[in-house]
Amino acid sequence: MDDSNGPLDRAPAAEFASWFRALADATRVQIVSLLARRGEPMSVGAITAELEVGQSTVSEHLKILAGVRFVLADRQGTAVYYRINETCVQCFPSAADIIMGRPVPAVAAAARAVRPGAPDGVLIRPMRAADSSQVLAIYQAGLDTGQASFETVAPTWEAFDAAKLPRHRHVAADAATGRLLGWVAVSPVSARSVYAGVVEHSVYIDPAHHRSGIGSALLTALIGSTEAARIWTIQSSVFPENTVSLRLHQQAGFRVIGVRERIGCHHGQWRDTVVLERRSAVTGTDQEDGAGPAQRTSAPSRRD
Repeated sequence: MDDSNGPLDRAPAAEFASWFRALADATRVQIVSLLARRGEPMSVGAITAELEVGQSTVSEHLKILAGVRFVLADRQGTAVYYRINETCVQCFPSAADIIMGRPVPAVAAAARAVRPGAPDGVLIRPMRAADSSQVLAIYQAGLDTGQASFETVAPTWEAFDAAKLPRHRHVAADAATGRLLGWVAVSPVSARSVYAGVVEHSVYIDPAHHRSGIGSALLTALIGSTEAARIWTIQSSVFPENTVSLRLHQQAGFRVIGVRERIGCHHGQWRDTVVLERRSAVTGTDQEDGAGPAQRTSAPSRRD
């Protein structure tokens, strides 16, 4: 909760610090300024021509800026175009006000600034061990619907913690009370190094807060953290009956790869799953000399 006489909470402080780190380079400031003033998507080549620096240097700077969502990448055929993230730009002055303790609509403004696109009064922050009971309760509530997974019982926190990559766990919390409203996390799909940039994700929302924009905000946070870690593919499987989840993922840039028919038996009924994936336009593309290592773990992959 905001306290004008005390220090800024750790989660927004860390988020704001990542913003300022991203701008701690003159070329990156020039790129943001160029995209903002131009007002239209630009290719790496076009940006390079304007700045008169090397294309590989521009590509590396764009990855950093995309990691904190200052710029967004759109793929058009085989080409990638970058544009300014207007929401993030609008929030940046509010971040400075919050840091300096100036009057702002405290809770709602802080929540929006910490993760642009989050609903009013919702804080998107990293998952902590102290969240374990609420995370697993939301997990179980989702499983109880019968539309979230083949699993029927949430794992122990020890099993959850061992399976999920630590840098890509995010929660949505009520900014006033701290109560969790949802979470997202990923697991590696393979221990083989060639698949280091491919993960499988799970996103669960408190049933009382479905269709509130929380799922979209959590996926935005996940995309930001995975792209910053040079993870190029996020994949998942969804029951075809779960039309809300399918629509949410497609709006976040996931595409349907196919349908696995009668792939598993769930409560005595054979069910299909729709396979979805999101390929990054920022990392793992032809724009890069090499994708670089994503965060690895020895934990086995477990499909929900």
